[in-house]
Amino acid sequence: MSTGTHLPDLGILVGYDGSPGGERALVWGARAAADAKTPLYLTMVVPEAALGGHARTDEVRRGARALLDEAAARSRAAHPHLAVETSLAEGPAADAILEASRRAETIVVGTRGHGGFAGLLLGSVSLRVCAHTTCPVVVVPEEADEVDTPSVVVGVADHSDTPAVEFAVERARLIGGRVIPVHVWTLTMAGYFPGVVAPLLGDPLDMAATHDHLLTEILAPIRAEAPDVTIEAMVTTGAPAYALIGVAAHADLLVVAAHRAHGPFPMRLGPTTHAVLHHASCPVAVVPIPATAS
Repeated sequence: MSTGTHLPDLGILVGYDGSPGGERALVWGARAAADAKTPLYLTMVVPEAALGGHARTDEVRRGARALLDEAAARSRAAHPHLAVETSLAEGPAADAILEASRRAETIVVGTRGHGGFAGLLLGSVSLRVCAHTTCPVVVVPEEADEVDTPSVVVGVADHSDTPAVEFAVERARLIGGRVIPVHVWTLTMAGYFPGVVAPLLGDPLDMAATHDHLLTEILAPIRAEAPDVTIEAMVTTGAPAYALIGVAAHADLLVVAAHRAHGPFPMRLGPTTHAVLHHASCPVAVVPIPATAS
């Protein structure tokens, strides 16, 4: 796990492995670094299993270095003014990325899911990085589509999600797009009995007005600080994950907050974050919220 003081001096860090997902992460990360005028840092991690006791260990290292250098060259060619640095590490990939993340502004990784459940796209390395990093992580699907109208969707549950909204606004400013903050709420029933219609706990119109007011209140200071960014708020009902995935189907980025919790068995990623990471068709940014801010 990454611990200690966060010292951002690596710019945008891309975990690169030469896979199709790694290539998409490389393209997204290089463009984001160029947009933000910040350095791009590419890291490749060679698993211990590929080196331990292998007669061709040096050849494996040379091949990995060549692949990494070629990726850096392509990034420089695509963005001539972009500063690009690289590093080659050995060992568990998630550990190496998390260690480097202590000095990064944002991490960008691809999806490498190979499990037996259809539709579960996120691999164990990306999932662990999202769960333990101290800086935002962007997960880029292999099949992320290009969009005509730039937009950034962000999930907003309450005031504690403000850092995620601010991240979304900054990304939208850099790409010249709009921000769509989405607040999802659920109609509260008095109870559930099979075959029986349970009464609502409160008037639906009053409940809707309360949630509209909450989102307006959360966004007011952000609108004041970012008058140049178009913010189109949306309040809807339903399951939060699927509402966000639907709204973000053609977005550049979907931003969600990851609330870190204390305790012997803290939940590092909530069910909504898990669902959008596994099922969203666009890149997903996970913004960690320390427990003290929740």
